[in-house]
Amino acid sequence: MTAAAMYLPQVLALVALSFLTGLVILVTRLADLLRHGRPLAFYEEFDGSGAPRSVLRPTRQLANQFEFPVLFHVLVAIAIAIPVIDPLLAGLAWAYVALRWAHAASHLVGNRLYVRTPVFMAGSLVLLAMWTVLGLAVLS
Repeated sequence: MTAAAMYLPQVLALVALSFLTGLVILVTRLADLLRHGRPLAFYEEFDGSGAPRSVLRPTRQLANQFEFPVLFHVLVAIAIAIPVIDPLLAGLAWAYVALRWAHAASHLVGNRLYVRTPVFMAGSLVLLAMWTVLGLAVLS
């Protein structure tokens, strides 16, 4: 198995989450425009003020997907380029992706910090473990 084949499915699953969140943003903004009769200009210079939670949550969630997950994408690019073929790293990558999906679902559906924060922290620890595994693989 190549490194690309080992890690690309996880990347695609995380990319799918970003596109799905973008679709949710489109749907919620369209619903908001229709429901409240807002002009299109409301979203042309959108700063978040005056928008309902149904619009703000997916917008913030998409921003979340370009914060810590950037470290995931960089790690995978390095693992593919070197290449590092490590089933543990691949498994951790799947765990990270699952936790990002869980974080997004908890953010979009209920947005309870007592649910979302532990999921976020678990994902961060998995990402840290991934960097540790990659570092040991490269440096040893």
